Amino acid sequence: MSDEALLVEKAQNGDVLAFEELVSFYAKKIYNYCYRMTNNREDAEDLAQEVFIKVYRNLKSFKRDSRFSTWIYRIAYNTCVDRYRKSKKLDTVSLNYGKDEDAVEIQLVSDDPLPEEEVIKKERYRKLQACIASLKPEYKTALILRDIQNYSYAEIAEILQVPLGTVKSHISRARAALCDALREMLE
Repeated sequence: MSDEALLVEKAQNGDVLAFEELVSFYAKKIYNYCYRMTNNREDAEDLAQEVFIKVYRNLKSFKRDSRFSTWIYRIAYNTCVDRYRKSKKLDTVSLNYGKDEDAVEIQLVSDDPLPEEEVIKKERYRKLQACIASLKPEYKTALILRDIQNYSYAEIAEILQVPLGTVKSHISRARAALCDALREMLE
């Protein structure tokens, strides 16, 4: 039995410390997924918290016939989609540019890119974000899980509870729509 499976079993039997270890392990991953779905830190924090509340409340119903990570990402997906459906105006998807826009520091004498290059890079990033935000939620989710979080097609099918062919189709359509949107934006 893996360490994770042992933690899950202990948590299901009421061991709070085991549950805290599971939360510690998945907190950043679930937050990042929620952030990529919403493109908003506060919403991502709220959603991640909501995911872990749902995990805690439903932990005893986890049957261990799939991986725990699949189960928790399914909860995260459903939570994000529910929020999207409720608001219908959820800004979406961040690709984690790597630097906080407020914290960009450019030194005059260094190997750092020129300020003009930084501006161009940020503008391209914003355009990419806007294009991803325009995707349907099911395409966006499949794209994020595959291209950003590096899940296999089979794992994505399990998380989304759809056939493997549907996952491949969603990813293909997402990539095509992303290319089309980028072309239109750059023209």
